[in-house]
Amino acid sequence: MSETATVSLSQSLYRAEQVREGEQQAAERSGLSMRALMAAAGKAVFQQLQQQCHQGARVAVFCGEGNNGGDGYVVARLAQQQGYRVSVFALKPDAELQQVTSNDAQHARQAWRDLGQQEHRFDEFEATQFDIVVDAVFGIGLSRPLEGRLLRWTRDVNQSGLPVLAVDIPSGIDADTGAVLGAAIKATLTVTMVAIKRGLYTGEAPAFVGQLQLADLGVGEAFFNANKADWKLAGCDNYYDWLGKRRVNAHKGDFGHVLVVGGGEGMPGAVILAMKTALRTGAGKVSVACHPDNVGVIAAAQPEAMVHGIHASDALKPLLAQATVVVIGPGLGQSEWAKACFNEVINGNNNVKVVDADGLNLLAQSPQRSDRFVLTPHPGEAGRLLQSSAKDVEQDRFSAVESLRQRFGGQVLLKGAGSLISSERGNFVIGRGSPALASGGMGDCLAGLIGSLLAQKLAPAQALVAGAYWHAVAGEEAGKDGERGTLATDLLLPLRRLVNGLPLE
Repeated sequence: MSETATVSLSQSLYRAEQVREGEQQAAERSGLSMRALMAAAGKAVFQQLQQQCHQGARVAVFCGEGNNGGDGYVVARLAQQQGYRVSVFALKPDAELQQVTSNDAQHARQAWRDLGQQEHRFDEFEATQFDIVVDAVFGIGLSRPLEGRLLRWTRDVNQSGLPVLAVDIPSGIDADTGAVLGAAIKATLTVTMVAIKRGLYTGEAPAFVGQLQLADLGVGEAFFNANKADWKLAGCDNYYDWLGKRRVNAHKGDFGHVLVVGGGEGMPGAVILAMKTALRTGAGKVSVACHPDNVGVIAAAQPEAMVHGIHASDALKPLLAQATVVVIGPGLGQSEWAKACFNEVINGNNNVKVVDADGLNLLAQSPQRSDRFVLTPHPGEAGRLLQSSAKDVEQDRFSAVESLRQRFGGQVLLKGAGSLISSERGNFVIGRGSPALASGGMGDCLAGLIGSLLAQKLAPAQALVAGAYWHAVAGEEAGKDGERGTLATDLLLPLRRLVNGLPLE
């Protein structure tokens, strides 16, 4: 995001095809053969196995027919040699190996057989006979849904209660999208090889990946230098530095004026949350434009804000003229009053416009494009904007957020597990967050936070990345006392500390 930011391999996210094509070249540049790379992959997983369970533990290693399975055979052999009690379960037990010399996976499999060991069918697995499972069945090349016996296998492993080590990616997860292909193994720990696959951080994948560790196998630097990542993990910059320390003689006019437009009839809560967050995260002034019926309750909630009842949309004109940034949508509704306010804002002056909630639903009804948009949809809102569905969006979140930006312009945040940002300064994944954020009002706080950062002169892309990242971290902090029952207002204190560069307590 900043000109001096250094993005490392651990913050770079790649498509599966990039890794497939790039790892061999990286190995060659590093003086390693692909067979040596497979041996290194197996060793990396085995080292994690040693940390997970004691010597002599009973290990079930499930192996596929490709290179992922080859990694699994290396793990099995190393574990057997070090005193673990290992059983290998193969997709095709006792298959005849015809390319042992040239095929690295078959070579690893033959090395296991040379120890005098057998291979078992998947349906012979009995969970009570083991202490840990290694999933080396499908790697990054899986493109079809799991079905039949593989569905039964995933069910058996997931219901076993055993810890699971996944090799590169849990079987059943699409490496590029994070979607589950029919079913997927739920891992305790995933050791991903060479570089991080972008799908591991978003969509359904975070619920299956468990702890994620990168093993670059000694070729990471060569791979990184030769392959550009189109997506990066947020968090590589110190976002507090973007805001900087305030001057001793600063005044409120230095930190912008946020106008929150929303609070339709009977819906004051969302505007209150956006308003409070904008104030608590540093905006110099915050105004609210709401339905006249809500003025009293909103004003009583925060005396520092200026609250205006809007009878007719023309009354927004002077407020828009004074504002640095507009946040439109929290509690706006979709009434005729709401539509008139929306049209006034969208067609009004050249403010940056953070469009959230019902603002997005109204934008879906009357699509237009603007480089001044900062859009913050959840999957349902994104589906309406794209004239599809939340399910379609979740099947490929990367494509969805890129399509939103192409269609509507500006900067776009697609919320959800592993929120995605498509912006003029690059594409980012928010790898932080908590189930504590799964409650009403969290998005209203985020909209207010982004508006506040914009008012404090961050560029739109910066405000979106810093805001989404800090919001996720604040959610983690608020959830420490229990994920259930966390309220949006619980984020205000940690957010205040984050924007001031203070450690969380």
